[in-house]
Amino acid sequence: MFILQAPHPSLQTTTFLPNPLFGDSVASVNTFDTKRSMNGTKYTYVKSRDSRKRLLWTFSISHEKALELQDFIDTYSGENILVTDHVGKIYIGNITSNPIEFESTARRANSPGLNTQCQFQLEFQGFEQ
Repeated sequence: MFILQAPHPSLQTTTFLPNPLFGDSVASVNTFDTKRSMNGTKYTYVKSRDSRKRLLWTFSISHEKALELQDFIDTYSGENILVTDHVGKIYIGNITSNPIEFESTARRANSPGLNTQCQFQLEFQGFEQ
């Protein structure tokens, strides 16, 4: 189970998502700084940003859940969000996907109303707790 809660620290809204599809990624956020000395020699420095992580998950959800998630993101786009991922790790940060593009991938059988599946990628940047 994947949980999004906002705004942090006074949590008011919680959204549950299914586990992400295979292929999620976690990367450190680093910057490279290139300097040149007086004699022309190049030096490169790597600056790490306080253990900040960039996370990328791909989800497949129903159309109704996509509408709920879009409302959640519209409401809390500038706020800190608490994420509990499918592995049980907790992150506090911001959603950096802008905009989130939902792609219709399949139709669900025997389902009334809007019966499509949506797939999207969620990019998040934050600190692991």
